[in-house]
Amino acid sequence: MKRTPLPGIRKRPLVNRRQGFTLIEVLIALVILTVGLLAAAKMQISAIQGNYFSSNTSTALSLAEQKMEDLLGRAYSDAAVADTQAGNNGNLTSLVTKDHEENNVDEEGVVGGGIYHRVWNVADDTPISNTKTITILVGWGNDRHRVTVSCIKRF
Repeated sequence: MKRTPLPGIRKRPLVNRRQGFTLIEVLIALVILTVGLLAAAKMQISAIQGNYFSSNTSTALSLAEQKMEDLLGRAYSDAAVADTQAGNNGNLTSLVTKDHEENNVDEEGVVGGGIYHRVWNVADDTPISNTKTITILVGWGNDRHRVTVSCIKRF
């Protein structure tokens, strides 16, 4: 029995139909996907590095503030606020000549097991008589990165 198409419906020839994607189209899609994934991975690495640096900066600033509060609470004549290197009074941010220093400070401020280097320089009678200018520097990464806090202590 021969089938006759219904009126108004035409049969399409099979020659014009496409059956899926070509190998070139699949490869181009994979290249585009790979470039997108690599860009996302690079962005993640940058975000992780930025977070690590921000965390270290916040910790270093906290350590500097902690030491500043300690020094400001001490007596004017205390050894911890003594100007032991008068040669650095012109540049209190100097790491060459240091009045006081603590190495390997951890996040809690305990000396001995951390990555931070804490230095504080003192200048007597600066900017006026009976005052001390105290500058605290906290560095990490072999002092490639550091924060600085300064304050004036009066007699």
